[in-house]
Amino acid sequence: MVKEVVVSYKFLHDVPIYLQIIDIFQGKILRGELSRGDQLPSVRDVAMEYGVNPNTVQRAFAEMDRLELTRSERTTGRFVIASDQLIHDCRKEESKKTIKDFIAKMKALGIEREEIIEIIEMIEKGWIDE
Repeated sequence: MVKEVVVSYKFLHDVPIYLQIIDIFQGKILRGELSRGDQLPSVRDVAMEYGVNPNTVQRAFAEMDRLELTRSERTTGRFVIASDQLIHDCRKEESKKTIKDFIAKMKALGIEREEIIEIIEMIEKGWIDE
């Protein structure tokens, strides 16, 4: 029986796919969807799920091993090994990147710092629909 491949992920054209796969799995780790000790799907399964070449997935997974997010165990698969400190540091870096991107977009719209803060506070207090 042939398994039907349904690609539901849209990759960006200006960022290498292997980096985007790293982002997908790093995001799952940072959000707690994958915890220390959890096994990742196989390279083949990820390649089929996202409609990419298995070599691309292998490259992403090897880089995640190098970053000490995961570790490949020869006969049993690849597992999350990220320490609490590494997860904390990665969350902090992601937060900084997200905030920098947000501020850049607001400035491009001509919105000044004070107005940005005002909008955030109003949303936080529930005065503006999200």
